[in-house]
Amino acid sequence: MSVAVCFAPSTGCPSSVQVPTVGSMVVRARPVTSNDRTGPMGDPASVCDAFEAINLIMASCEGPDLRVTAANAAFRAFTGRTDVIGRPIRDLMPEWEAQRIVAMAERVYSSGQREVGREWRIQVEPEGAGEVREFFIDFTVDPHTDADGKVHGVVGHALDVTDRVVERHAAQRQAADAAHRYEAVRDVVAELQQVLLPADLPVMPRAALAARYLVAAQDQTAGGDWFDAVPLPGGALALVVGDVVGHGVAASAAMGRLRTLLHEMLRETGDVPGSLAKLDRIAARAVSTRAATVCVAVLDQDTGALTYTTCGHPQPLVVAADGSTRYLPRTGAGPLGTGSRPTMGTDALAAGEVLIVYSDGLIERPGRPLEAGMATLAGVAGDAVANRVMAEGAPRSVVDRICQQSVELLTREGYDDDVTVMAVQRRSRSVEPLHLDVPAGRAGYLLLRKSLAGWLDELDATPEDRSAVELAVSELAANIVAHAYAPDDAGPIRLDARLGDDGVLEIVVADEGLWQEPAPTPDDTSGRGLWMVGRLLDDLLVTHRDGAAGTVVTVRHRMHHPAVLDPEPFRPATPHDGGEFAAEIDAGHPLSLRVSGSLSFATASEFAEILGESSRGGVHPLVLDLTRVDVLASAGVNAIFSALSEHATHRHQLHIVAAAGTVPAQVLDLVGLPYTAVNGSAPTR
Repeated sequence: MSVAVCFAPSTGCPSSVQVPTVGSMVVRARPVTSNDRTGPMGDPASVCDAFEAINLIMASCEGPDLRVTAANAAFRAFTGRTDVIGRPIRDLMPEWEAQRIVAMAERVYSSGQREVGREWRIQVEPEGAGEVREFFIDFTVDPHTDADGKVHGVVGHALDVTDRVVERHAAQRQAADAAHRYEAVRDVVAELQQVLLPADLPVMPRAALAARYLVAAQDQTAGGDWFDAVPLPGGALALVVGDVVGHGVAASAAMGRLRTLLHEMLRETGDVPGSLAKLDRIAARAVSTRAATVCVAVLDQDTGALTYTTCGHPQPLVVAADGSTRYLPRTGAGPLGTGSRPTMGTDALAAGEVLIVYSDGLIERPGRPLEAGMATLAGVAGDAVANRVMAEGAPRSVVDRICQQSVELLTREGYDDDVTVMAVQRRSRSVEPLHLDVPAGRAGYLLLRKSLAGWLDELDATPEDRSAVELAVSELAANIVAHAYAPDDAGPIRLDARLGDDGVLEIVVADEGLWQEPAPTPDDTSGRGLWMVGRLLDDLLVTHRDGAAGTVVTVRHRMHHPAVLDPEPFRPATPHDGGEFAAEIDAGHPLSLRVSGSLSFATASEFAEILGESSRGGVHPLVLDLTRVDVLASAGVNAIFSALSEHATHRHQLHIVAAAGTVPAQVLDLVGLPYTAVNGSAPTR
């Protein structure tokens, strides 16, 4: 008698007798008759053998807790686990919880809709292996339904494409020259993105900074997001994230104008309320800048005191060292140029805590409430601080880790708008100035270099800054050894280094020797060291003490922490789109304009034109019904603000209606637009 072996009950493998388990797989046995070999699936034993041998990672799960009922050899090898049958996937692979994989499978189970992913980066920690393995996979997860169409589980298959991704990344690195030529001929909009956004952030003695920006996925043109970090007079630090409506050249130009104006006003005065009040007046003068949102947070690096404002912008997130999170309350101010006076809020950042400011593109997705996106951001940021997710190869810096993982994980399922995130961590310990006094000679020279390298480690200096500073100081010390003292005189070399509150590194190297005057015609090697120092660093000053021995060389160099613009290679390829835009007018008194679909930058011009025609530019009162809108981007908000202004001129009302609890309603709350909340569609008048 033959025995048919299957991994889960199915129409092709009916079960009648359960026998003991083989390894970790539950087997079911029954006699195999000739009829078994004539069924649509063929010989059940052959089907099960094929399932076990197929070179795809395959598994099925049953029930709301998604317990594994079938898993082939490829799945067990991929996960590094053998006892998978009967275990909930959440318990089986706890590391997948934070990587958003379990949530994706649960969505398929609850919605009954297939989900597909391409080149997802995941990390697996096999039991007892003592190491983390990283893969890239293409996958499909389908609902598993019974004869009545009721979902009772999910079925997934995946292909390990790690080799393909790694090979492509290697080819991209080898094609650096070709990429450079491509950059030279990029269109003007992409070039504006690179020019108008800061390429780097300041390095501060008592705070660590990082930022990431991802251009809108739909048209790959620069958008209206901007970010900035501005050292203020007195040692405070201002973080700025803003969002101008629209995309393309006009939005980029408007963004650049607002960013530059605010940067200069903050840098010169340090007066946040005064600077924002002036920027608000400037923004009101042009349609391209009106209704821009901005969040400004000022950190006192010494005390941790926070002063912030959210002008129509999402509120900042604070993450503690243990991964716990809290959102700061919104200050209630509306977008720039809309007549809403900026107001300030206060809080405090403890040593080791992280403040995160971001644009709505990071948390907003069609058909999902903003609270869901904010909750996801809080979870990802908390995991990143504690280094609980994809720790293998993660950045050492907490702020870099937050920015990298929040952008990667929150945009996996697509994104419509620009995505910006910036994080600052108040250091638990300030980087103190470095003072060295070593004898001129080989031993003193080596000690100086070693001590300076350790000090630069505390600053988390970039390789470029580190190389420039270390080489410059080496040249200055070598000059002293060669020229300041006689061969048998080991006079002192004194070095003082400090990082100022403005992010500028100042190094003073001094000696007590008598430098020889250079010859009228220097030889080929004379003076080259000082020339190199002058080229490597921003500023060089050589001072000879009048009437006394000794020379003092002062160098200054602004330290940089690179901001990542358009990070690769973990960029999702397919955005989520809202529904197709449509609008219709219902006759009545007043008229009603019913809008459905997506109010994004792509449809805002058409929406604004229809809105104006419906009310004759505010001459007639109008009801704007947004209950069927699934995306309300900043460009749509700008059109509504303009229409409100037109209606106010004619002393008529623009009455806005939105479905309670939806993304458009939450956006209206965020920017301070009054509306009537209804359940479902607008009421019939």
